[in-house]
Amino acid sequence: MFPYDDTAGTVIRLAGDEANRLGATGYDTCQVLLALLRTRDPVTRRVTEADPGITAEAVLDRLGGAGPTREDASTSPVRAVPAAEFREATTRFTAKWRPLVRARRLRPGPRLGTGELWLAVLEPGTGSARLLESLGSDSNAIREVVLATMVPDSQPVPEWPAEVPPGAVQRLVCRLLGRDARA
Repeated sequence: MFPYDDTAGTVIRLAGDEANRLGATGYDTCQVLLALLRTRDPVTRRVTEADPGITAEAVLDRLGGAGPTREDASTSPVRAVPAAEFREATTRFTAKWRPLVRARRLRPGPRLGTGELWLAVLEPGTGSARLLESLGSDSNAIREVVLATMVPDSQPVPEWPAEVPPGAVQRLVCRLLGRDARA
């Protein structure tokens, strides 16, 4: 699990609460997106100012409104953990984010924040990215807004990689086989 700052930790707890309410054992990117929108942190405010169609109500409506809830509300909630879809999104996000941090194009805080959560939910192929597309939103434009909040005003906004860069082992194997690691 990533070390989240207080605001991002609140988002994760809210996503877990939503997963519990729906009877799921794990939260996915759609539930994290909904929690981000409900938290209204500074990054989310910039996103919603740039794209006013992105609201918690619109996301909840796309998710089927209130949806089914846990039948036995008297039992204590199960601790929701990240679902496989969210774990895959954070793995892809981290593989793209880490080289930008190493190159000092992004300067993260001591803990991951809501900007990093936004980048994870915007990963192509996630349920949240498809949901945002169904609302008429452009994930790439939203990503630009998020990245702009993560760099100092005097710094250019880095270009987000379209694909996960090859890792050290993959580059070594490709060199041994005489192939381009990016192909």
